[in-house]
Amino acid sequence: MKKVTTYIILAFALLLAPAVKAGTRMEALVLDARDGERINGFVYQSEKTPKGAPIALLMHGLTGNSLHWIADGFPSYGGKLSDMLIEKGYRIVAIDARAHGVRKNKLSPIDRVMNARKGEPAAYRAMIENTIADYNSVIAKLQENFPDTKRIIAIGYSMGAQMAVLLAAQNDAVTHIITMVPPYVGNVPTVAPVTYAGGVKVPWLLLTANKDQFSTPEQNAKLAAAASVPVDHKTYRSGHVLPVEYLVEVETWTAALQE
Repeated sequence: MKKVTTYIILAFALLLAPAVKAGTRMEALVLDARDGERINGFVYQSEKTPKGAPIALLMHGLTGNSLHWIADGFPSYGGKLSDMLIEKGYRIVAIDARAHGVRKNKLSPIDRVMNARKGEPAAYRAMIENTIADYNSVIAKLQENFPDTKRIIAIGYSMGAQMAVLLAAQNDAVTHIITMVPPYVGNVPTVAPVTYAGGVKVPWLLLTANKDQFSTPEQNAKLAAAASVPVDHKTYRSGHVLPVEYLVEVETWTAALQE
């Protein structure tokens, strides 16, 4: 029953989402997680995307969901980002993090954050760590379905950026990462980006903000310095929501990869 219900909910959500562009197609992605939970998301690509195309694994922020990557507005201008990546030949893959989207449960993401700030980080840590395990399962499935793919780029916004760092440090299949305004998460160091930055050994574009309430300029600099590779670090004069112009930096950086 759970599997059937999940398919119905996801199909309904995709029907309510903004219409995808002509010449593209979107397919539901539903997998069993290692702990028996259901992984829900989608694969979005051009009708002409070849089987060996590079994959962009898009990772949403706190309280968001996978459908943010086909919506054009705040906070990530995700639809514009997806359109740009598809035009560059990428296959888009996005899932809902644990406790988000169709995977919501009794303890909300905000409750988990607030509990962590009170010295009770277990639920927040579990949400992050279990979602990373889900991404690992998704990558394994993608490698099975698209064995000729040579590039898997993890792109995350806010909490998704945090997860992109953790994923890249733990999974060698990730070849590049782009992280937009990753939070410092100093109160839960076991899942903080700076804790894992030294394990990132792939090209990394780090986009931060000088008025970010979740990570100070000093903390952003500390994150960049902790990486094992030189980081392409650009800071915007903004808060946690980056200006839409950040997409230009992402487009330029990904274009260089293709060259």
